[in-house]
Amino acid sequence: MITIIGAVLVLGILITVHEAGHFIAARLNGVVVEKFSLGFGPKIISFNKWDVDFRISLIPLGGYLKMKGENPGEETDGIGSFGTKKWWQRAIIAFSGPFANFLLALFIFIFSFLIGRNYEDFNPVVGKINSEDLTELEVNDRILALNSNEITTWTQLTRYTEPEENNKLLVERDDNLLEILLPPLEPQVWLTEILPEAPAVIGEVTPGYSAYKAGLMTGDRILEVDGTEVDNWYEMRELITGSPNETVELKIQREDQIFNKIMKLEENVLDENRIIGIIQHMPLNFRETYSITESIENGVITTASFIILNYITLYKLILKPGAIKQNIGGPVMIFSMTQQSAEKGIDTVLAFIAAISLILMIMNLLPIPILDGGHIFFCFIEGIFKKPLSLKVQTILQNIGFIILISLMIFAFFNDFSKIFTRSESINQQKNILEGN
Repeated sequence: MITIIGAVLVLGILITVHEAGHFIAARLNGVVVEKFSLGFGPKIISFNKWDVDFRISLIPLGGYLKMKGENPGEETDGIGSFGTKKWWQRAIIAFSGPFANFLLALFIFIFSFLIGRNYEDFNPVVGKINSEDLTELEVNDRILALNSNEITTWTQLTRYTEPEENNKLLVERDDNLLEILLPPLEPQVWLTEILPEAPAVIGEVTPGYSAYKAGLMTGDRILEVDGTEVDNWYEMRELITGSPNETVELKIQREDQIFNKIMKLEENVLDENRIIGIIQHMPLNFRETYSITESIENGVITTASFIILNYITLYKLILKPGAIKQNIGGPVMIFSMTQQSAEKGIDTVLAFIAAISLILMIMNLLPIPILDGGHIFFCFIEGIFKKPLSLKVQTILQNIGFIILISLMIFAFFNDFSKIFTRSESINQQKNILEGN
């Protein structure tokens, strides 16, 4: 119940900010705002301020702003009418909602770095070497220092690696301390050529994918893939990504219980690798704080990276619509992810809220009639051709956009329930098998 309230509160904040963006832009451009609603359907409570009907409505899955003269066919004459404004003013008003979500996300990301963020990482123990040019290091070497800097986590190695000078390492091997000299290296060598010790233990299950629906859990250890024993994450990943089959069978250890699971192999929409939707366990947890300058820099980079990644993903989904089902989530999945983020700490909650805010921005800017992106598209058509689309065309496109939007919402809603129901059934079935029922 607390999770549901929290998720509704998060959505309420994001929608309020979004509609406030439209509201401020409309007022600044002299447009009369008649109604400001959080939610759809019958109103629960309302009050009047600045001649605006502010209300909270029954269905908390969105919100809207009603401006004078904004709808096709509505009377557009008179002072304060949306329809009498220049095309670029109307475009600014439509863009201001998504832009408000962008500013909120940027602020939250910066603030999350400013208060400090929790990270997970690997121990600085070599687990795999992919390069024949780095024979000085061996698997199971524990790196204690790099270029006179103490090393306690794997990520620190990327920070202290010298790309233009030799790199001096202090390592522990079989209870002996050794000094090793490596040539100049690029920092990413610790992410591609030399990899950390990583047992085949699940750290997180991605909602919606095969592992989620099969009931896999954080902490599960994978012992075999299609009958082949695996000793670490890398062996497991290679067997999964390289499998010629449509399904994969895993032998899993959960505490003192061992069982098998068969699940469908899916495709990562970004890199086309075959996946089941699991993230590896990282044994170290630490907190890092940042200065104001570092927080702003990291906040900007994180925001920009998230936007770019999601537009790339959206482009890939357009090319491969079959992958939409596993990648789309609705309000039920948001509730589930809210609970997961709450369990990890305030910085994860903030990052989750910022991410949802950016997703709202991205989705609202799609050129679909009825969404902000559709309104902006209409405005640019008017600006280019010096006249608006006919009322008939606008009405038809708005109706099509409404049908698309409602269809997506219904699909996402039932898709969420399908994923959660399948996972629940799989977990209960496995429990009954292990208990001998």
